[in-house]
Amino acid sequence: MIGIIDLTVEFEFVKTLVTEAARTAKKRCQGVRAHEKSNHSYVTDLDNDLERLIRIRLGERFPDDVLSGEEYGIEGGTGERRWSIDPIDGTGNMVHGLPLWAISIGLLVAGEPVLGVIAIPPLDELFWAIKGQGAWLDDRRLFVRDSDTFHNQDNVCVGTNALRAVDPRSLPGRLRDLGSACCEQTFVAANRLQATTFLGEQAHDVAAGVVITSEAGCRYGTIRGESLSPAEMVPTFVAPPRRLKSLMAMARPLA
Repeated sequence: MIGIIDLTVEFEFVKTLVTEAARTAKKRCQGVRAHEKSNHSYVTDLDNDLERLIRIRLGERFPDDVLSGEEYGIEGGTGERRWSIDPIDGTGNMVHGLPLWAISIGLLVAGEPVLGVIAIPPLDELFWAIKGQGAWLDDRRLFVRDSDTFHNQDNVCVGTNALRAVDPRSLPGRLRDLGSACCEQTFVAANRLQATTFLGEQAHDVAAGVVITSEAGCRYGTIRGESLSPAEMVPTFVAPPRRLKSLMAMARPLA
């Protein structure tokens, strides 16, 4: 496990970079050109342009670091640090005019997420976290609210892939699917959702969000009752500790 390290320089650089990318995305989001990738998800010219911009800037500033992302392969240096980029998380939402999509940059050191910055341009919100320094929405620190149970009006998010594996009848609350892993993670950290459920997301989907949710007080687990660390990247469930325990006790696999 990586100890607390000084990432002030990296954070200030990435915060500025994500803010610039968010301004560009807001200007261009209504005129994007979309096409389907081999996995039938959408990609647009904006996804490609933003990822190239982010890679160029990070590569110039941190030439020893590895660069990875959704649209392009691994490149850059050969050090133990890796930047994980999602230029638009929730591209399908953006294409259809649904204002829930995000720009995400996470930093991993020796495989452990240690810094995350997520902008949600349609909401003009910036979420960020550094390991050991808390989670923040702009200048407001985030702390998740916990409980031993779920109210039937609590918002519990279940991603499309998770719905193919988890029996939704076994889950509590009001079930949602926002179509953006970054929005879902940050909204749990901000108490807009009480939990979220993933399955099969990639590192770029969750690298930044894992830092934000863990620093806000969330923990991670699987439908088999296993607890996971942030370094394991793709938990099934994300929730505050007591809610997580309750959720894992109730959830059942889809027959």
